[in-house]
Amino acid sequence: MNRDSYIFIAFCVFMLLVGMRWRQRWKEARKKKTEAGVPKNQRPKVAAAGEPEEVRVRRLRREKRVRLFTIVQLVVLFGLLVFMIPALVKDIADPGGIVWQNFVLRALIFLFAIYVFTIGYIKIFRKKSEDREER
Repeated sequence: MNRDSYIFIAFCVFMLLVGMRWRQRWKEARKKKTEAGVPKNQRPKVAAAGEPEEVRVRRLRREKRVRLFTIVQLVVLFGLLVFMIPALVKDIADPGGIVWQNFVLRALIFLFAIYVFTIGYIKIFRKKSEDREER
């Protein structure tokens, strides 16, 4: 298998993970109505103040799953980025000239992967700091 196949497989795995996450979010959004009068960013604080033990355990378990999913997503994205860098360099340094279709497609995938990687990285460390503040 050549390098492009590995890049394609990594991108497919990444899209599968993103699709699973979107499906999970949409399923939860349809199942559960939002609480009236409480801003979205304040709900965990309000819920933590007077929630029963069983609800708190389920919420913490869900947060751990989301955190684990985000870490797996970051690992897959990092692998995609590692495989994309040599392909982009090869496209630029090719003595036959740049094949613009390949270069633009790889550059877009690379930039999108960097964007999602950065957002996920910020999400992980923001949650980590919020967890420390709660304790």
